[in-house]
Amino acid sequence: MSTSYKVLNTDADLFTASLAQARVAVFERCGELAGCIVDYGGPIQKWTPVSVKIADAYYLRSDFEFRVPI
Repeated sequence: MSTSYKVLNTDADLFTASLAQARVAVFERCGELAGCIVDYGGPIQKWTPVSVKIADAYYLRSDFEFRVPI
């Protein structure tokens, strides 16, 4: 994975990544594993104000960080 990445924070960021079918990686935001990769992910399948669905798994937006390589 590239060392340069963009963090997807807003609905617009998620929408753009979804349209581009970009591979989105999921990282732990807090706790013991903060900053560690949780899932190498894939394209965004769905998102709400609370969660993001990637590769048939739901991740809470408040607990995880979503990144795309640039």
